[in-house]
Amino acid sequence: MTTGSATTVQLIDPTGFDPGATPLIMASRPIDLRGGRLGLLDNSKANSDVILWAIARELDAEFEFSNIFYTQKHSASLPPYPEVLADLHRNADFVIAGVGD
Repeated sequence: MTTGSATTVQLIDPTGFDPGATPLIMASRPIDLRGGRLGLLDNSKANSDVILWAIARELDAEFEFSNIFYTQKHSASLPPYPEVLADLHRNADFVIAGVGD
């Protein structure tokens, strides 16, 4: 899979605090999703798995992913454990994070 060039993003804090002058460099984005590995990150709310898998099926029909990797957070209100992020990093080229309810 080929990737595009990196993008620079500047954060603006609506509370008025200066987030710092250093711009964030975003990871390179894929030019084409075809044949890539899709990651699904379920936030553990009700029906988020249903939503994620419905989206994955639609996208897979168009882009023919080589793999779809599914994982779930332990809590909807907390960030994922580092191991969950490491698994996504190892098994996916791009990720969709899902919210249910």
